[in-house]
Amino acid sequence: MIFKKNIDAIMQVNPVLAAQLMTIRTNERFEVFIDEKDAANINIYDKSLEVPIYKNIPLDEINKSFKKFEEQYIRYPVIFIYGIGNGVWLKMILGMQNIKKCYIFEPNLELIYIALNLFDFSTDIYEKRLSIYWEQLVDQAELFSLCSNSEVKVFLKTYEMQIPADYYSTYYGDRIKELNKQIIKQIKHVVTGEGNDARDSLIGVDHHLANMPKMVRSYTLQSLAEQKNSDFAVIVSTGPSLAKQLPLLKEYKDFITILCVDASLPILQKEGIAPDIVFSLERVEATARFYENLDKELLKDTIFVPTSIVHPKLLENLEGMKQVISMRPFGYTRMYYLSQWGYIGIGMSAANMAFDFAILTGYKNIAFIGQDLAFGEDGKTHSKGSIFGEKEEQYEATHKIKGYYGGEVYTTMIWQQFLHYFVRNMPHALNKKGLNVYNCTEGGAYIDGAKHIPFKDFLKQVNKSDKKDRIELKKVSSNRAEHYMRRIKKLLCIYLERLKTMKKRTEETFLEVMHTIEELESLNRDKELEKIDFDKLSDVIDKIDIIKEMFERDKAILKFANITNPIIVNAELELAKIMVSRSDKDIEKKVKMIDWIYEHKSWLFFLAGALENIIFILDKHYNTTYSEVK
Repeated sequence: MIFKKNIDAIMQVNPVLAAQLMTIRTNERFEVFIDEKDAANINIYDKSLEVPIYKNIPLDEINKSFKKFEEQYIRYPVIFIYGIGNGVWLKMILGMQNIKKCYIFEPNLELIYIALNLFDFSTDIYEKRLSIYWEQLVDQAELFSLCSNSEVKVFLKTYEMQIPADYYSTYYGDRIKELNKQIIKQIKHVVTGEGNDARDSLIGVDHHLANMPKMVRSYTLQSLAEQKNSDFAVIVSTGPSLAKQLPLLKEYKDFITILCVDASLPILQKEGIAPDIVFSLERVEATARFYENLDKELLKDTIFVPTSIVHPKLLENLEGMKQVISMRPFGYTRMYYLSQWGYIGIGMSAANMAFDFAILTGYKNIAFIGQDLAFGEDGKTHSKGSIFGEKEEQYEATHKIKGYYGGEVYTTMIWQQFLHYFVRNMPHALNKKGLNVYNCTEGGAYIDGAKHIPFKDFLKQVNKSDKKDRIELKKVSSNRAEHYMRRIKKLLCIYLERLKTMKKRTEETFLEVMHTIEELESLNRDKELEKIDFDKLSDVIDKIDIIKEMFERDKAILKFANITNPIIVNAELELAKIMVSRSDKDIEKKVKMIDWIYEHKSWLFFLAGALENIIFILDKHYNTTYSEVK
């Protein structure tokens, strides 16, 4: 009965694990011994290692371990555990009300099965308060998803793997170290992904507002996605291996859909290859160079798909070409309700964007070429013919990853993030959409989930008697375009007023925090700390909480979360250390209050500054770009 309740819950959140548990052969490696006098006194004997999980009285060991945990981690809302043991320690942990998320990794499926037969964890599993992982099934994408959870993210700096029994540290030490390494890597990805500089996002807002008039007066992404012109899409990137694939690409160019990243366009143009669709993602002006000296006759049927946040110079270079200006899925791009032009570009590279589009459009067979994501054997970073050179100096080899042919290759942090996105998006392509994905790069990094075959073998599937269709698009009517322009201006006005109100409230709270800190420092200088009015401090903290809730819930603020989040998350990572510190004694609570107020000084200052910058950009475009809109 207990097991059924648990397995029903797991089936809802992790059906793969549930399937494994329902087909397991039991009593193969482990034997359970339950004390007749105390049903909670449970030991488990490992027949393979010929050792019990608990050396002495199980409950005594567990209580000792739990007491040690309580002393240090009682206020930690997010807990990572290696080893389920007999389930008693886990049950005790879940009895603590402050625990919001508990992630447990177990190397032995049979031990998970045993624990689920002994104790009812179903409510916690249903509520996603408890997540159980069989270590063998955990991959990088799942760890990234775990660390990206909004309830987990702000506590990443407090991460520590708990090991409740010596059995695990003794016999699984190396595996614990490796799992730790993988989780820490994903923590770095998550924190880096939030960004450490909001200026890039502000530039994106500026470009988006400047480019929207062209966007709504051109073709829509929705119409392009409906014009699939073959069943075979090849995503062409600019890795060192690209040059060797060009002869085959040229031979089959009339029978496959060529999805090209912007950096590859000059190389293909030189070879006389006209891609079907070209993607641009970045905000920087340097990207416009890829569109200089275009062969407009060769590229007359090519569709250019820059995002709305690209530098306006790029769009100038594309004047007269077929453009579908798309939107990335940011809050500030969604606020105008123009979904016909979005949303792709969730990842961090033009190739990630091309993969999004290929999945959205439903190309049955998708292949990567030139997608090395690693240094060539000769240290080169890019293909022959790349306009910025074959060996760009800003790229530094920081670590090794699995290579296309096995072994390891050198990569960079940014390339690994590109790779991680492909891996994370692979289940959507393979399982949900039923597409086939091939890595035909024949070099560089191994992309988990893709089939690794030579490009020539992929092309053997293509019927050379069946030419691809020409992509035909229809522009939005001028009446509809002007309707969208009026909508943009109206919403700009509404959000401007709301953001100005938010800024005023944030600045008022900041000034009150500053005044409180000045008073505290004055009392400290005069050695009169006993005069601190803690009721007043509590009132200040309440006002800080109101501002925090505003930034977490207000719809206007949330539209610009990719600007405010780098500030909030990086600050919250520091605040988490205060949050989990002990405050059982009155003096500890008072110190915690003071620390909390001090730490929010910069938090409020930078958020007020972010709002000021957002308001400046919106106001500028309201009075220039959209000034003539009636």
